[in-house]
Amino acid sequence: MSWLAPIGFLGLIGLIALIVIYIIKPNYQNKVISSTFIWKLSLKYRKKRIPLSKLNNILLFLCQCLILTICALLLAQPVIPSEKMGDENERVIIIDASASMMLADGGVTRFQRAVQQAKELTEGTLSQEGLVSVILADDTPEFLVQRMSWSQSTEINAALDALVEGKTQCTYGSADMEGAVALAEEVLNYNNEAQVYLYTATTYIEKNGIFVENVAAKDEWNAAILNCTAAYDDNNHYEIAVDVGCFGKTELLTVTCQVHGLNGKEQSVTLSKSEFFDPTEETKTVVFNTDDFGAQPLYSFDYLEVYVSVADSFADDNSFFLYGGKKQTIRVQYASSVPNNFFGGAVRTLRETMKNRWNVEFVELAADEQGATEGFDLYIFEHRMPEVMPTDGVVLLVDPTKAPQNSGLIIGETYGVSSTSTLATGVSHDLMKYVDPNRITIAKYNQILSSDGYEELAYYQGNPVLLAKNEEGAKVVVWAFDLNYSNLIAMPDFSFMVYNLFNYYIPATLSSNTFEIGDTVEMTARGTELKVTGNGQEIAFEGNTGSMQISAPGTYTVTQKPMQGEFLIIENFFAKVPSIESDVTKEVDALPYMNIERIHEVAYEDLLFYFAIALVAFMFAEWYLQTKKNY
Repeated sequence: MSWLAPIGFLGLIGLIALIVIYIIKPNYQNKVISSTFIWKLSLKYRKKRIPLSKLNNILLFLCQCLILTICALLLAQPVIPSEKMGDENERVIIIDASASMMLADGGVTRFQRAVQQAKELTEGTLSQEGLVSVILADDTPEFLVQRMSWSQSTEINAALDALVEGKTQCTYGSADMEGAVALAEEVLNYNNEAQVYLYTATTYIEKNGIFVENVAAKDEWNAAILNCTAAYDDNNHYEIAVDVGCFGKTELLTVTCQVHGLNGKEQSVTLSKSEFFDPTEETKTVVFNTDDFGAQPLYSFDYLEVYVSVADSFADDNSFFLYGGKKQTIRVQYASSVPNNFFGGAVRTLRETMKNRWNVEFVELAADEQGATEGFDLYIFEHRMPEVMPTDGVVLLVDPTKAPQNSGLIIGETYGVSSTSTLATGVSHDLMKYVDPNRITIAKYNQILSSDGYEELAYYQGNPVLLAKNEEGAKVVVWAFDLNYSNLIAMPDFSFMVYNLFNYYIPATLSSNTFEIGDTVEMTARGTELKVTGNGQEIAFEGNTGSMQISAPGTYTVTQKPMQGEFLIIENFFAKVPSIESDVTKEVDALPYMNIERIHEVAYEDLLFYFAIALVAFMFAEWYLQTKKNY
């Protein structure tokens, strides 16, 4: 028994009042009166009734106590709580909407079969006055309907029909099954008797309380290009490795590789190899190397197209495009009145380090040769400064004794200091990553009197000696000291500073040329007006950075506007269906475990009626005892 209003027990104070009344009630007093025969008879009769009178008073007192107690209990609202049991006739339906559900047999996809079976289960549940919830398990699971009944059957059917009308609702990526099960838990927290059904084509060994309905057809199978890579061999020629899969069927597959823009020419080459697949070996790697190309070893290409021509159940993973076989050339000019080998060595090291990203071309001018101010991506001027700043590219000014026009600098005198003088740290900057100015010594520096728009990266006694600017049309780095009078060239910090300069001002637009559906592609432009086009999309980004999440397979083109010129195609990348989705016969160890936090719905049986009957009974008894007392 429970009490909905325990404050009602304050009514028991009435018992105290009743006891006080009985205590202070006046007692009978003994008085001497004249005696008569009638009086004697009356006393004799009364003496016989004294025991019954005492019992009557006790019963009367008890009845009054019980009446007050019942009144207090009525105020406290007595109930009997009981847990409200869930309805077993409730279904939570999860429909797998991953890419593998697009496989078709006889013109009907797995997804369509899943939706049809879900409709049948829904109709059966609603006809028995049950509740239905439907969850679409794609990359971002969501409720289509939640805990709806027969009265909402029109809305439920409309939601299910919309899944197979027009464009399919499947994602080209993988389903977030953990997210879908988490949504199902929300329903089970209210009704732990509800049953969860999953319509999928994936085999789950451990189902964890979920009824799994497999909608795969017997004759479905899939051939797929899972991945393709191109790497240099020992002779700096490309070797192409193609990962191929064949699932659900024993088949001889022919893998075709078309090379477009062979070695920088408007020429294409087509190569083919055949491999036999069976259930014991569903995946293989097919390699195309120098021997396959014969007299024309491959050292450069615009793009590769790899494919298998088969009539399988899923066509979106039958081809693969590989880009990045033709590296962009980064031209570096080094002009110095007293040339040294430091910059040449650092650039050659970068060329090897970044050979998968750039083709770095280093041009070193003679001591008296006039440096160019356009046509290069990086200009290094040491000691001898140009009259006018270059109109494009990044400019590194080393030991500037005078300021070029349009540089935004005013340079003063050259000062000699102790050879043990060290620099002090300035603002935090990407150009100073892994660099510690406190261990760099200088014995000679040029005073910078004005540096409008520059960030000051390091100082010597309050005078800036390392500066940087990154504005549209003005990408400049200043080292205001002579390397011949510094220990920098003998320290790893020198290589770090050159490497950081490349990464900061000449970043790779893309981290890769191949992505999977669902990946987020980060882009960094060397110029401005960054834009991505592909699969009917066109996305423009503000500034020189952007990101997008890939939702459809195919080729995408990234364009940007450099500091000079019109839009220029910088790079292409290919988005592929995840390899796990190409495996149409895959088995998964277990479905996510449903961690149900039960939310108890409590029902109450009201006891007021029964207490009221008891109250009336005791009031009647009290009335009866009062009449007997007065008789």
